[in-house]
Amino acid sequence: MKRSINFHLDHWLHQLDRKPLIVLGARQIGKTYSLREFGATKFTKVHEFNFQSNRKLHKIFSGDLDTKRIIRELEFVSDTSIVPNGQELIFFDEIQECPEALTSLKYFCENLPEIPLVAAGSLLGLHLAPSSFPVGKVDIFHMFPMSFQEFVETTCSERESAVFREGIIKPKSLSEVAHEKFWLLFKCYLITGGLPESITTWQKLGGVGGGVKAFAGTREKLATIITSYMADISKHAGKINGMHIERVWKHIPQQLAAAVDEATGRFKFKDVVAGTNSYRDLIGPIDWLQKAGLVLNVPICHSIASPIGAYTKHNIFKLYMFDCGVLGAMLSMPIKTVMDFDFGSYKGFYAENFVAQEILAGSPSPANPITLHSWSEGRAEIEFIFESDTGITPVEVKSGNRIRAKSLKSYVVRYTPKQTVILSARRPSVSIQNNVKLINLPLYFAGALNSL
Repeated sequence: MKRSINFHLDHWLHQLDRKPLIVLGARQIGKTYSLREFGATKFTKVHEFNFQSNRKLHKIFSGDLDTKRIIRELEFVSDTSIVPNGQELIFFDEIQECPEALTSLKYFCENLPEIPLVAAGSLLGLHLAPSSFPVGKVDIFHMFPMSFQEFVETTCSERESAVFREGIIKPKSLSEVAHEKFWLLFKCYLITGGLPESITTWQKLGGVGGGVKAFAGTREKLATIITSYMADISKHAGKINGMHIERVWKHIPQQLAAAVDEATGRFKFKDVVAGTNSYRDLIGPIDWLQKAGLVLNVPICHSIASPIGAYTKHNIFKLYMFDCGVLGAMLSMPIKTVMDFDFGSYKGFYAENFVAQEILAGSPSPANPITLHSWSEGRAEIEFIFESDTGITPVEVKSGNRIRAKSLKSYVVRYTPKQTVILSARRPSVSIQNNVKLINLPLYFAGALNSL
């Protein structure tokens, strides 16, 4: 599978001040696969150590954290030499299971910088004391499910992928035929989502040509993955806490689905868990789900100025699912309804959820991630706004062909942005009105907003 992380890994490898790299993200998004592939293509040997499957490794890190001693004992466990020549990669998988191993990365950075070292960690259970984390001594990359562009690169021919890439650079060059092709794939992606196992299952069952059978197999795979997430919640959060976290997680799709053709509103705390009705009651479970990478938190601002974060409140936000395929599976959204793009009340929030995950996954740099917000002032609402080199850009999401946007007009009158974006079912177009650049893009180009 072609993943964008490959570019970031290659950039990390050739940095002069390279530090150990931690790749973080939810389970089942392809962290281990990507790092193994990176090791196989860039190094002569990969030394992989999994702290979940091999508990004996924990003993190596239970004493002092002298890096030379650790290397010797890792060599003994793996029965192979580890040569610090820059051509061999050390890979610590499931590093969150051993906090001492995480701490040791500080000393690998200071004492053995010539050894390329990568670590993968699910955020599930990664609630460590500040003293455990090697602040300033590691590079961090937050990985997301496969984006729509990665989906295209994986499931389409090189010719089709090239047309998609060209469309990102020159949106107006996209032909009607190409638009129809990518719109069909977009609807397929709404069902499969971006989890590699889900997409692989869909491909094995015939992909687009597999019809309902392929999608049904994908839904079965997603149901299994969702069950595993529930089990992880119970494992890492304890019985009572886990029940509350699970209820909050299940409640997010229900609240999104209640939007009924309007922009989704702020997350409501009342009646999510019996006996709770405030932010203070639910901040723990919500924070846990964020750290686990299972939800996306989009703060709502009520005034536009930079920095946007200064005009938000910590208890007013939207919550989206981290993956649209998981969202559809949890709501049992009919496959035919999605493929007909006749969502009824599903239309708005489903498109919004897709756009949120695409923009966040499309951050131009791990060191400079996108901070996404929503805007609400009076009766006007804009689904997303984000800051970039061109200033603060409002993004209106339309699930169909109609692109009339009263709220966007209200925003332009109040704040005169340099540019606005409408995402819809239409082909790309660009125009200028009153010195404001109006960009209309198909929904499937949401991940390209950063580069545009």
